[in-house]
Amino acid sequence: MNSIVYNEHWKITTANYPDKYFDWVIDDVPYGINLGNMAFLKETKNKTKQKNGSFLNANKNKKGYSQKNWDLSTPSQDYFDEMVRISKNQIIFGVEYVDWKGLGTGRIKWNKGIPEGISFKPYEMAYCSSINHVHQINLLWAGMLQAENLKNPMRQQGNKKLNEKRIHPCQKPILLYKKIAIDFNLKNTKVYCGHNGSGSDRISFDDYVKEFVASEIDSEYFQEQELRYSYFKNQNVLNLI
Repeated sequence: MNSIVYNEHWKITTANYPDKYFDWVIDDVPYGINLGNMAFLKETKNKTKQKNGSFLNANKNKKGYSQKNWDLSTPSQDYFDEMVRISKNQIIFGVEYVDWKGLGTGRIKWNKGIPEGISFKPYEMAYCSSINHVHQINLLWAGMLQAENLKNPMRQQGNKKLNEKRIHPCQKPILLYKKIAIDFNLKNTKVYCGHNGSGSDRISFDDYVKEFVASEIDSEYFQEQELRYSYFKNQNVLNLI
């Protein structure tokens, strides 16, 4: 697979591509809720009880996320218009936070399995141009509770040391993008992402799509996802089903 991420604004990248070059845009846009500056991002002392009764602080070697201003507003109409121009279909997370003209009725609802009593939103929504209904994906992603695999999407990984390491406060799991790739038949397609963040999509699509192109304007996140992608390539652990 051809795979490249550019450390630049999406407008710079997409200007180089003709109409409908990509089969899909798969993106996760800023929600405009200032998440990049929230206090919980610096927390590193949470402990989780494992099945054997012991407690594990999987964050003991983790540094707090850098406070950033990337989530102060949502992308404007020109972003959506450009994604429609360069691609045949779009899946864009954050649809409930935008008011773009031209959105169809198709949605993907990702149920994250957030336990009751937790203040975080239990699901996330994405616009999906190829359907006219709500397509639900159940996949555990709640703090230290992460899905075991796609065969057991709501059963937590028993060994928390095997959990995905988070490098971005809005990181989505690799398994989520793998599920999207399977459900929407992304095999041998060309995919673009305008806000690459943690690079989970790049990792997930590596053994599946024909071409992956992305943009990430933040230099820190760009370098982190490059290192993360290289690690997964070197470890040969991209088969996640």
